[in-house]
Parts: sequence; structure tokens; C-alpha cells
Amino acid sequence: MKKLLLILLACNCNFINAQNSTKIEVSSLVQNRMEFALQKASSLPIPNWCNTEELKQERKIVIEKCIKTLYHNYTPKNGAILHEGVFPSAGHYDGLWAWDSWKHAYSLACLDKELAENSVLAMYDYQNEAGMVADCIRNGRGHINWRNTKSPLSTWAVFEIFKATNDTAFLREMYPKMLKYHYWWYENRDHDKNGICEYGSTDGSIEAARWECWDNAIRFDSVKMVKNRDNAYSMNVESVDLNAYLFLEKELLIKIAQLLKDKNRIERLTTEKTKLGIVMNKLFYNKQDGFYYDVRLSDKSFILSKEASGWLPLFAGVSTKKQAVRVREMMMNENIFNTFLPLPTVSKDNPKYNAAGYWRGPLWLDQFYFGYMGLKKYGYDEDADNLLIKLLHNSQYMTSVSEGSLREYYNSKTGEGLGAENFGWTAAHLLMMMLGK
Repeated sequence: MKKLLLILLACNCNFINAQNSTKIEVSSLVQNRMEFALQKASSLPIPNWCNTEELKQERKIVIEKCIKTLYHNYTPKNGAILHEGVFPSAGHYDGLWAWDSWKHAYSLACLDKELAENSVLAMYDYQNEAGMVADCIRNGRGHINWRNTKSPLSTWAVFEIFKATNDTAFLREMYPKMLKYHYWWYENRDHDKNGICEYGSTDGSIEAARWECWDNAIRFDSVKMVKNRDNAYSMNVESVDLNAYLFLEKELLIKIAQLLKDKNRIERLTTEKTKLGIVMNKLFYNKQDGFYYDVRLSDKSFILSKEASGWLPLFAGVSTKKQAVRVREMMMNENIFNTFLPLPTVSKDNPKYNAAGYWRGPLWLDQFYFGYMGLKKYGYDEDADNLLIKLLHNSQYMTSVSEGSLREYYNSKTGEGLGAENFGWTAAHLLMMMLGK
């Protein structure tokens, strides 16, 4: 009897500890909005990949975890933050970062129109005269970082908000601002004026230039800075992912221009998009192995490090069908990108691959999502869905109702969660896939 009592007490303690360790607190300011978002998410159609009772239950758990995480990171307007938004990780990253905010907004578009729109506006509140959007906004000393910006995904977020809300007023408000930001890249980050942009910084530092994308990507290991003009510097690398984002922006800006009947802009953007696609497939695609790589600015030679950036042309729709076939082969190969946690930021056969090394080989949910959607865009739905199910089952605690928060990134060999807890864009991208977005 005594032994049984000890066992029951031990089980009860484990249950309590597990429950306490995963409790996601949400401010009373947004409790009702969160509940409404949960109800709305539960009413949306179940994606085709979710075809068993086990998967349906796991999907339900993940949706709740994602939505609670996003609202846990909620911030009202406060000080330098002029619109409400979502922190990347409350208590760890207390501020609003540009590409985090775009991703949060995209995922919330069909659940919380106000928070989605305000997440975008919070960053554009600080668009400068040249068109640049600041990297991040925080309260306190040095609260706005103008040393760099972030990957251009705001049009992607705004158009998703429009699709969910049909809010043409918001679209009209954002359209000139997005155009200004789009062309800012070509004015400030195209060193040789060939229509292909580079990541960079305003102060000429490599540190800030890396912050515009992946902080310590292998493809940037030997990078140097080149001056374009005062307050405008580029890496000496032309990056495939940056130009894929810009290609997608042109496509979406064309759609917005059509909605707003801006005929002259439609013609200009269409010409630019066609030219960019042709140049990208010549410049970044390596016919020898069938993958996309960054190139050196000086001689346009490949930086032969296979990284997640190489499937961004599928996500953006740049690739031809033949090119997509070969990229897909890389993504599905268990010796290259189809690891225990599939689609890590660096291929398994890369000599510098590190499964837990920040951007040097772990899994980040945004890059997984871009690969997942890229496969779907070219008709590889079954492959994409198999990778998603593998991710759900191999990631530590991702589908657990009682253990573990959503983490910043994950060890691609073991599935262990790493980095910040309750991470916003992990929640955002998982939520997108759970909702079929």
C-alpha cells in the first residue's frame, strides 16, 4: 500500500511539473481575442495530409500551442512601439523585428485582422525617407536599429492579409510604402547595378550585414563589404534567397497594382519580374548538380555550400519545372536535406554542417516552410506532406500537450529544441501549415 502511494505521488508530481513547465501565459488584454482565434482556427478546413485520427489530434494540439505562443508574445503599443505587435520571444527578444513581424502577420491574417495589420504598421511607422524599414524597434537606449533592415517579406504578409480580409483600405495605405521599400533595395543594395541585390548594412559592418539574413550562414564565412555610397554598403555576395524574395514581391505588387488599377506600374513590374527570373536562373542555378547557390560579386562564381536558400526559387516560383525536379531530388535525399528533422538550413553532406549550430545545420521553421511550400507550388504535395509529418513526429515536444514550448530552432539530428522558448515565427510557420496556408 505504501509502495503504491509513493508511485501515485511520483506520477502526480511528474504531471504537475510537466503542466507547470509548459503553461503558456497570455495577457488579459488579449485573452478574448486569443479564444476567438482558437475558435476560428478550429472551424477552418482540415488539410489533406491530416488524414488519420492521430494526425488530427496532433494538429489540434499544435494549433493551440501556436496560437497561445503568438498571444503570449503580444505587446500593446508602448513607447517607441506605436502599434501593437508580437515579440519574437517575450523575455528573451523583447522588441519588434521586421521579418519576424511579417511572418507573425501572415499567420494571423485569417484569425486576427487587427493584430495582423498592426504588426505590419508597427514596422512601417519607422520607414525613412529613402524607403528603408528599420531592423528592429525596442524601448530604451538604442531602441531602433538602422544599421540594417531584414529580408523583404512585408508585401507577402500584406497580400495575405488582404486575401483573408478583403480590406482594400489597408492595401491602398500600404501600397506606396511597399513600393518605396521594394525599390530601396535596388538603390542601396545593388553594387554593380545588374538588377541583382546583395545583403548589406548602412554602417559598412559585416555584423549588421549578416543580421539582414542568417546571422552566421556558412555561405557568408568569407564575406567582405563593398561601398555603394554613403550609408549604403553591400556584401560581396549576391544571394539567391534575397532575390527570390524580391521576385515574389514583384509578383504580388503586380497583383496589388491590378486591384488598384495602377496600369503603368503593372507594366513596369511585369517587365522587371520577367527579366529577374531569367537572370536568376542563369546566375544562381548550377546545372552540374541541379541546385541554386549564392555567387561571388566579383566573378559570379558559385559559393558551393548547399543551404536552405537554394530552394527559395521554388517558393518564389522562379524555377522552371526541370530545375524544380532536380532541387526536389536534393531536398528528398536522406544523405543531403532529408535528415532526421528534414530540411535543415545546411545539407548533411556539407563539411561544415552542424546539426545544432544556429544557422549552420539545425532546422528553422521558416526555412522548412519555404521548402514545404516550394514543393507544393511545383506539384510535389505528397513529398511536402511527408516531410511535414516527419517534422511533427521527430521534433521534441512539438505535438505534446503537456511538455515543451515551441523553440527558436531544432537539432536536425536529434530533434531537440534549441534557442529561445515560445518562439514566435516557429509558431507562425507551424500554424500556417496546420491551417493549409
